[in-house]
Amino acid sequence: MTIESIMDTEELSRYQRQLNLNEIGENGQRKLKHARVLCIGAGGLGSPLLLYLAAAGVGTIGIIDHDIVELSNLQRQIIYSETDIKQKKVAAAKAHLQKLNSHITIIDHPTNLNESNALNIINQYDIIADGSDNFATKYLVNDACCHLNKPNVFASVLQFQGQCSIFSTSKGPCYRCLFPSPPSINTPNCTQAGVLGVVPGIIGSIQATEVIKLILNIGEPLIGKLLTFNALDMSWQKITLPVDPHCKICALQTPFEQLPRYQINCELPDNRMTVAELTTLLQQHEQHDLLLLDVRQPHEYANYNINGTLIPLTELPQQLNTLDRNKKIIVHCKSGPRSIAAVNLLLAHGFTDVSYLQGGLQAWVQAKAN
Repeated sequence: MTIESIMDTEELSRYQRQLNLNEIGENGQRKLKHARVLCIGAGGLGSPLLLYLAAAGVGTIGIIDHDIVELSNLQRQIIYSETDIKQKKVAAAKAHLQKLNSHITIIDHPTNLNESNALNIINQYDIIADGSDNFATKYLVNDACCHLNKPNVFASVLQFQGQCSIFSTSKGPCYRCLFPSPPSINTPNCTQAGVLGVVPGIIGSIQATEVIKLILNIGEPLIGKLLTFNALDMSWQKITLPVDPHCKICALQTPFEQLPRYQINCELPDNRMTVAELTTLLQQHEQHDLLLLDVRQPHEYANYNINGTLIPLTELPQQLNTLDRNKKIIVHCKSGPRSIAAVNLLLAHGFTDVSYLQGGLQAWVQAKAN
């Protein structure tokens, strides 16, 4: 079968820049056309994700979202315009994508993903791209993908930070390997904490890149890796994620129906600690009652530290048994995102008295200089 037999002249012209790439070519473009991708969430991450998948020629794209378009969405959800306000997101997104590329099929699912429909909906697609903004959905997507052997291209954003990884494959961990259960840390969504509009644009584009790489089987996908981004200092980190030998799915093979389900809860306890609060705590407590845990890299620690115990975030999963659970643990990094990931990990593994330094050592240095 020649590419001309499955694509018309207009399509060949549309995808010419991709066809010129040795890693894609005619065979790759066929793979894209035959692929089926489900995008969970049509918001800040879903907007660039959907636009780039459609532009690349992914043949069937599913969109699941129950929300309507609001004015406050337009700051970051670039697939919509002012005329879409009060419309269902899936309907508005579908209309825009069909105008962008009339050669692809868009399937809209104007509903919440839940335990009763997850397996049926997800099973219709080859690859799942999770751009949801709450723990309950992330666990549900992970569990369904593991049960159905579907790769889960995960992404999340908050304020100036974002992250992306690929879970639920035979070659790497799942989301529960990283977080066995939802951490009891205050992790507000973008509505509460805010987000710089370009950050989901950047991370959603990376998410689209990873989906396309999986379809084409090229490059090195983020399987077993967590890519993090901080827009304030334009720093990137790639963290290795091991498979948890005690994971409910990967190790224990717990059936989908028996896995715990969680409620969306935006009122979780606040584990943030300000510089002033940490300063007071250090003055009032004996050092043997506290553990200052520095999760940066050794070269960062050598450059500047506040006498914390250094365990890089990349090594923390293997070092959990070396930590004293009876101590009050305050985690810090350069600016915050690694600390939050570390606290999530600690709380998920049964540590109870854990906080992170808000703003990291950047905030500490700035406060001490004033």
